[in-house]
Amino acid sequence: MAFVVGVLFFNVCEYYIHKSFGHRKNPVALLFYKRHTGDHHSFFSDDEMYFDQAQDWRVILFPPWLVVVISVLLLGIWSAASILNQNMASLFSIAVMGSFLCYEIFHVCAHVPSGYWFTELPWIRMVRRLHTIHHRRHLMADRNFNILFPMMDKILKTIVEK
Repeated sequence: MAFVVGVLFFNVCEYYIHKSFGHRKNPVALLFYKRHTGDHHSFFSDDEMYFDQAQDWRVILFPPWLVVVISVLLLGIWSAASILNQNMASLFSIAVMGSFLCYEIFHVCAHVPSGYWFTELPWIRMVRRLHTIHHRRHLMADRNFNILFPMMDKILKTIVEK
């Protein structure tokens, strides 16, 4: 159960962080906004989604400092939760970090040029389609915030599928 809660927790956080900090100027996360909307959405549009060279990866993957911030926050959550049950805290933490890793992998898949064998897998095709829609200039600030699994987009009716 702790693992499932961790995956769901990540999904909710992914949605709200992406929407609230990635697409809206907020003094708490201005650097994240500039990197996401300023760099990522300026570099990739719905008609130009794929990277050309290795240097393009800098606008696809999260920067290392953000991985450290997430790890420190998760360590704090783990420390607090381990007071109740260390196994539960570990499973929750593994689920959150695993979801983050999957997010990064699937986000890369959304920006890989077509023609690779994995781009035709059903789940990857869905991710690529929804993420391309998210990169439409008139939709990016309001639609398709989940990458890994569009649960919150479906619940909050912010999903656009075509």
